[in-house]
Amino acid sequence: MSTVPDPYVNTSPGDLITAQLFNGLQIQIKQDIADQIKTAVAGIKLVDQSLDAGKLGGKTPEQLEREIIDKALAILPSRTGYKMLFKRLTTDRESVVEHNLKACPLVDIYALDYFPVICATGDEASDRADARVNFYLYHSQENKFRSIDTPANTFIIEPTGAKTHPFRIPFASMLDLFHVPYTDTQSLGDLETEFWKAFFQDPNDEFDEDQYCHSPWFEKCCGETRSVATLKARGDWNELTFQMRPSKVEHFTPSPPAATAPPLSPLAGPLADVQVVHFDFDTLGLRLLADPVYPTPLTPPTPLITNPTELKVMLLLKV
Repeated sequence: MSTVPDPYVNTSPGDLITAQLFNGLQIQIKQDIADQIKTAVAGIKLVDQSLDAGKLGGKTPEQLEREIIDKALAILPSRTGYKMLFKRLTTDRESVVEHNLKACPLVDIYALDYFPVICATGDEASDRADARVNFYLYHSQENKFRSIDTPANTFIIEPTGAKTHPFRIPFASMLDLFHVPYTDTQSLGDLETEFWKAFFQDPNDEFDEDQYCHSPWFEKCCGETRSVATLKARGDWNELTFQMRPSKVEHFTPSPPAATAPPLSPLAGPLADVQVVHFDFDTLGLRLLADPVYPTPLTPPTPLITNPTELKVMLLLKV
């Protein structure tokens, strides 16, 4: 059996380099490299920054994964031949929609309910009491309001009972859906302005100013120009909420017995007929065939809603 030569073997010019000597030399070099690496690794000490090496921007891989998935789900509808549009229909005007989906999409139409809220105006004494709106921005803690005009009356923004599910969409989800960019240094007031501008951009119709508003909390917050970063730090960012109440009733033949369960929306009765036509693979048309018939509480001699001859709708297109 061959033996490994000593670490140092004296040789002279002209001496033969034997296989045993050469092999031993390679083994010694390899062992020396391994020993140096082992010593260097053992000498490494953790520093404060290395303790955060498993994070990016202070977030764990799991948190980043959840955030990426949520953002992907938010923008997915806009990438898959799906559109959500908001239109104002009247009998005297055909509404033409340029959807550019390169096909005749499936069309689903929901009437937008009017619901009572407190619209902040900048002056608490002149807040619009019991206003009826189609869209509302508020803080989730504002789940009900006491009527300013009739203090004995209370109207619910978000029901808290187990039998009724609330209408609520995170404001951040609406910002993603309508591609509204923002930074942590941006104020909520500026961000809200940019949101409404994007929300009512073509092909959506622009709604009257009294058909959308924000709550007293939003007014106080925006008046103090709180930044997005401040809202996140205070835990308020995830409580900012957008509300709308799209509704429709499917009518079947033969007609079912009279309903006994309370409707989820007051627009549950006969309202209006809407005709949909496809002009080509990129354009469709909507026509309101008769004035809508709203529930009588909304249209007394002094109407609670603006333009009762209009039907406000949410239009869903899917290829």
